[in-house]
Amino acid sequence: MKILVIPSWYPPNGGWFFKEHAMAVAAGGTQVDVIAGIYASIRKTNPLKWISKDRLIIKKEDNIREIIRRYPIIPFSEKLNYHGWVRMMLLLYDQYHQKFGHPDIIQVHSSLWAGVVASQIHKRYKVPYVITEHRSRFVGNSVEAHSMFRPWYTGPLQEAFRGAAAIVSVSPALHEKIIEIYPKAAEKLDVIFNMVDTHFFTPAQENTIKNRPFRLFSLAYLEPVKGINTLLEALKICNDRFPAEFELTIGGDGSERNYLEKFCQDHRITNLVRFAGKLNRDQVRQAMQTADAFVLPSRFEAFGVVYIEAMACGLPVIATRAGGPESFVKPGTGILINPNSPEELANAIYQVRSNYNSYSPAFIRDYAEKNFSRNGIAEKYIALYQKILHHKK
Repeated sequence: MKILVIPSWYPPNGGWFFKEHAMAVAAGGTQVDVIAGIYASIRKTNPLKWISKDRLIIKKEDNIREIIRRYPIIPFSEKLNYHGWVRMMLLLYDQYHQKFGHPDIIQVHSSLWAGVVASQIHKRYKVPYVITEHRSRFVGNSVEAHSMFRPWYTGPLQEAFRGAAAIVSVSPALHEKIIEIYPKAAEKLDVIFNMVDTHFFTPAQENTIKNRPFRLFSLAYLEPVKGINTLLEALKICNDRFPAEFELTIGGDGSERNYLEKFCQDHRITNLVRFAGKLNRDQVRQAMQTADAFVLPSRFEAFGVVYIEAMACGLPVIATRAGGPESFVKPGTGILINPNSPEELANAIYQVRSNYNSYSPAFIRDYAEKNFSRNGIAEKYIALYQKILHHKK
């Protein structure tokens, strides 16, 4: 079985999960290729590079072959960029199949806009495709998420969903919006959770909270959707009630960082909060292994791989009812609260601290390993591909 992955974005511009997903499926005994159009700012790049032969990069690593082309983004022109990227990806597919042949099946990561590319390939060459939807803007219970949809998205998305052999979402929270856009999607919707490298994310050998503050860790892009301001407000409440009993490390960067740092100064909690900035994978693991609990009060979330990474490290998690987390935060693994509620979050933080011995790192780790390991999730995808190809015969 030969699988072609078409991601809507790809490293180094995010999308590391898509690459890891391809590697995991390849490890299951299939041939996996990737064609990717990587966005880049036209203002920061020599224009001659866009017309040179060097635009096409072919490389093989980690058991997958990658065929990559860079695409220049025109500022403030989303619709133009959409049309241009789709055209470029169709040309890239033609180059790919002329050199390597057609795949048996295409795996799309996110309908916006790789799903449209796959639908066009299907019309021309009858190659079946699976869409896996990851985007938080599909979360059905969030007005904020719905506001991120432009009216002109509907037609292309209907086209993408109509031609798909299967539509996989990373949590049931995405189904409502997908069905709203294309009602017949209900007939081919399924849920397969995101995978986590549980061999990499592992618990610390030993961790004790005696004679020191309770260590909280959060990791996110510092943007409004992640609710880090709510977390800082909750920490202020905790500190007012129980001075110096909690400390927080925040990994990540973004447009809100200056505002969040000023909040800490204004509310005199700077000594309790460390802004660690962007962290690489090793640094994330180290931060989780030295923390006592993970907390991220997102306003909406399609899934939330970072919560599962924390669980794989044995940490109890505090998450919000923001879409994805309701699917996997279960009794014994953490606490779910409502978004935008500093008081409720403060109570949850204190509850985890007070009942810390009731959380078993081994139980939490085992739950993550059984439900989200790379091998287990890859097997589900391979079984889905085989089912589709069997019905195609």
